[in-house]
Amino acid sequence: MAFLNSLKLFGTNFVKILKFYLAYFVVWGISFALLLPSYFQFSDLIFSNFQAQMTSATGVFQGTIGENLQNIANFFFKSLVDVFNTNVGLAVYGLIVILVVMPILLNVVKYTLQFMLYYYMTSKIKVGFFSALVKGLGKSIVYAVMKMIYDLFFVGATFAILYGLSVVENQIFVDYLLPVLFVLVLALMFSISEILVLGWSPALIVFDCNDFSAFKKGLKAVKRHFWTIFGVSVLQFLLFWLIVLIFGVYPLIVLIPFMTSLLCVYNMVVFFYSQGMRFYVNKTTILTPKKLEEVDNINKTAYIL
Repeated sequence: MAFLNSLKLFGTNFVKILKFYLAYFVVWGISFALLLPSYFQFSDLIFSNFQAQMTSATGVFQGTIGENLQNIANFFFKSLVDVFNTNVGLAVYGLIVILVVMPILLNVVKYTLQFMLYYYMTSKIKVGFFSALVKGLGKSIVYAVMKMIYDLFFVGATFAILYGLSVVENQIFVDYLLPVLFVLVLALMFSISEILVLGWSPALIVFDCNDFSAFKKGLKAVKRHFWTIFGVSVLQFLLFWLIVLIFGVYPLIVLIPFMTSLLCVYNMVVFFYSQGMRFYVNKTTILTPKKLEEVDNINKTAYIL
């Protein structure tokens, strides 16, 4: 039910979503511009490594699925080592842009979208993107930095687990178990990381508290809908990669900001549900979560008596 209402709210606020897309592409543009020095330095090296892997006897897409996954992992690890051996300074700079600067900017943009949604959901007040960005900038920057650190932990843990699986040389394991374990690890790590922070920024916006209190409030909100949220997260992950497998990487340009914006809306809706807060999904419809309905029924009964 929360997901369906998220879709309704998403459609009602599509103008806000379009502004979010624009900001998202601006952040990508800024990040790419910052990455240009590293790109010019390392692009030929990375391309030659990939070309060598493709033309080797056991190259990518020339073996079983498990062997291909192993080769992709080896390609990334070798390229990373070669990049650092070539120019440590530019390698560190590039990683800072990819893992620190870009996530912080994107987190600020996501917080701003949820800030605009909060005003609409509570009172149908229309707040412009720039106005919301300025109003919430103080809290959004602190949140963005802390969220970036949190994401770094999960990304590092995920890659460590996947690389550990990829170095196993048993052929039966590689051919039959490795593909399954890769999908399970990615799906579980994505779902767990999303569930733990689902209510973080909504709590920060709704209760205007500090980040640590907001994180705790967000965790409490998640407990009430854990399995539903977990199921939706896994389905979103599988749907995302299914689209990539069918249509290739080019749809990612549209798919990533779309999925991100939908998650922002879904997180706000789930948090409002968990708190029993009434909210608008469109101009004429106000949703009343069960908790408030129960309170209203009690009050009506008391009034009649």
